[in-house]
Amino acid sequence: MPDFAFLFEPITIGARTVKNRICSSGHADALAEHGMPSERQRRYYEEKARGGVGFMMCFGSSSVHPSSTARDWNGVELFDDCVIPHLAAFSETMHRYDVPVVAQITHRGRRGRSIDLWNRLYSPSDLREPNHRENPHPLDRETMDEFVAAFAAAAGRLQQGGFDGCEIMASHCHLIDQFWSPNANCRTDDYGGSVANRMRFGIRVIEAVRERVGRDFIVGIRVTGDDFLENGLDASLMQEICGRLDELKLLDYFNVIGGSAETYVGEAIAVPNMSFRLGVYTHLSAKVREAVGVPVIATARIVDPVQADRVIAEGRADLCIMNRALIADPHMPNKARAGSLDDIRQCMGYNEGCIDRIYTGRGVTCVQNPVIGRERQWAELPPAAKRRRVVVVGGGPAGLEAARVAAARGHSVVLFEKTDRLGGQTLIANRAPGRQDFDGATRWSSIQCRKLGVDIRLGAAATVETVAAQRPDVVIVATGAKARPPRFDVPNDAVVCSAWDVLKGCAPPLGKVVLVVDEEYGHQGPTTAELLADRGHEVDLVTSQETIANFLGATTRPPLLRRLFAKHVQIFNHLEAKAVKGGCLIARNIWSGEDHELGPYDAVVYAYGGMAVDELSEALRARGIETRTVGDAFAPRSLQHAILEGHQAAREL
Repeated sequence: MPDFAFLFEPITIGARTVKNRICSSGHADALAEHGMPSERQRRYYEEKARGGVGFMMCFGSSSVHPSSTARDWNGVELFDDCVIPHLAAFSETMHRYDVPVVAQITHRGRRGRSIDLWNRLYSPSDLREPNHRENPHPLDRETMDEFVAAFAAAAGRLQQGGFDGCEIMASHCHLIDQFWSPNANCRTDDYGGSVANRMRFGIRVIEAVRERVGRDFIVGIRVTGDDFLENGLDASLMQEICGRLDELKLLDYFNVIGGSAETYVGEAIAVPNMSFRLGVYTHLSAKVREAVGVPVIATARIVDPVQADRVIAEGRADLCIMNRALIADPHMPNKARAGSLDDIRQCMGYNEGCIDRIYTGRGVTCVQNPVIGRERQWAELPPAAKRRRVVVVGGGPAGLEAARVAAARGHSVVLFEKTDRLGGQTLIANRAPGRQDFDGATRWSSIQCRKLGVDIRLGAAATVETVAAQRPDVVIVATGAKARPPRFDVPNDAVVCSAWDVLKGCAPPLGKVVLVVDEEYGHQGPTTAELLADRGHEVDLVTSQETIANFLGATTRPPLLRRLFAKHVQIFNHLEAKAVKGGCLIARNIWSGEDHELGPYDAVVYAYGGMAVDELSEALRARGIETRTVGDAFAPRSLQHAILEGHQAAREL
């Protein structure tokens, strides 16, 4: 059992004692209804509180003013008194578990899309916002006064609703740090120019909030430790700004993140995925900690309790936000305290369910943990009313989750896996650059299946006869997918193979110059191209789409594109592969219909996604055996689909 020297030590924040150093951040969850905290949202946070989190920050980017509405991503709005009863119900639930609760409050300034809700956007200056490409109106003094009062009123409503505090949002290019940033503030009055002038609006907000709520209410601030933008808020400037803010003696903590949401790349690196190193921004929290005298919270890619304890031990922070880790496993704190580290479902930084969905206004969930966002229906896993003999075919993500859930409910489970390892396609995907943690989901479920007594049979290709010999009551078929063949003509003498062949290490010699044809629109083609570039090949990448990887989300595609361009992978869009001739690719422009010749190439690698492997299901049904088909065996889709369907199939037995 690890010796957590710091992680479970209490700490004082403002007037409250926090029982441990594990925090859930104020993050967008897209679970509010009509701007009000919802029952679904309350249950989502309650599961974290029940799981032992020490400090609950919630309601990311809650709006303080109608000009910065949260409706476009189903967030909470704090600019009307009708929210107070909803807040009271929420805070009462959190306090049952001895968890102080604060909510994040903000005005997003020029960040937003006015065409969605026809709201006017404001900013310190009339400079176009690079990400959403919106033109804001420069703030006049009367409107500034209105916004300052709105921050204070929002904090007051939280206090009336029983919350323990608020967190003022001054990161990710929201209004306060728009004033701080030379990239957004070119004013020539006393709100622009010098650092002191650029800080004036934010200081007014802090002073107004503190005056409204008094000293017994926690007031913290979230800041960007470095926005990584040219002429932006670098680490030295942010250390100075935080030091000046601390001198006010009005703030109870600093929450330090890195990056900026002002550009496509910045939006992605603000919530770093598995391609970023662990604890990627803890050097920024350490720098702020040198300048202030109140607790500092570190965040981003802090994924397990041992790592979090080390961050605190090394003086890089006083507390750690482990938000995505808590989404993957809300009970992580209690499991860590009990020494049950193998039982913690560890965040792998995939971002598809917890972040990229949010940017499209869909509710939070987790690729690995289908219960997230479904706590009202699925928080408890009931024992089976009748014990059944279950056979699961396939030891990939869907099959392992089905076997785990079925065994946890008390069923007798046999799992057939034709290879000598569990994991399925995750064992292929994790060989690609930036996806080294991709097998985390199946690693955890494999451990749990063994603990639950699942009869795992490796190297056992299931047939109708071998399955029927088990006398199953029900069979769950999770046999996955195989590579879909190319849809272009290939001569016999051409060197052509699938992206899966490259990732699995069974491709033929490819020569020096390689073309990757990407018609999968996800990770497969681009990450294979990156892997080949890393191996020293000259790589071109062609797709019929407007851009590669257009199925990937806002925190996933930009870092991938950045790496590909840095590695000199040449990308051709709008071209549909038609044929390989003489080492060249004949590709047709999807708009003009004209054919183009690319190359010559030594080899062509294709990525057309997968084809379901489902022969067994129909054969079993023909024998009268109850059969359920899940994951890619039903239809090739995402990892999230696979785990969800495996979970649901076993839950319904």
